[in-house]
Amino acid sequence: MSLKFEHSLNAGGWQISSPAILSAAPLEGSLKVLMEAGIDAIRAKSLKMTSYLTSLVDEVLSQSPFNFSIGTPREEARRGGHVAIEHQEALRISEALRSRGVVPDFRPPNIIRVAPIPLYNTFHEIWQVVQHLKDIIEKREYERYSNQRKAIS
Repeated sequence: MSLKFEHSLNAGGWQISSPAILSAAPLEGSLKVLMEAGIDAIRAKSLKMTSYLTSLVDEVLSQSPFNFSIGTPREEARRGGHVAIEHQEALRISEALRSRGVVPDFRPPNIIRVAPIPLYNTFHEIWQVVQHLKDIIEKREYERYSNQRKAIS
């Protein structure tokens, strides 16, 4: 590594730098919240939330006419903080969810990723997401959306 800084002459040159003070200031408050809650408690609640979402999808949405399935490992040690909900119309269902104020993450070819956040999401909100999915299929609402992927989906 050279001790002399050689700034790239394109946009990449702005990627490496010290963070701006105003951008970094909120980190102190968020780190206090994380430290107060404790990572073990956050992980425990995350596992409960993803288990709850998985069980609701299995119980409410796995049969016809809904036909959703879970792509996330069911073993807690192999699972992160999101649930991969699979459906052949995942892209258009993701768009319908967004129009309802739910922000999922679409992954080709057929995955809707939902990430309940233990610090601020509730179990009731997880139940509501499942009700949205049910309603979107029952009303065929997803058909209003294009099956062409946007730059950010």
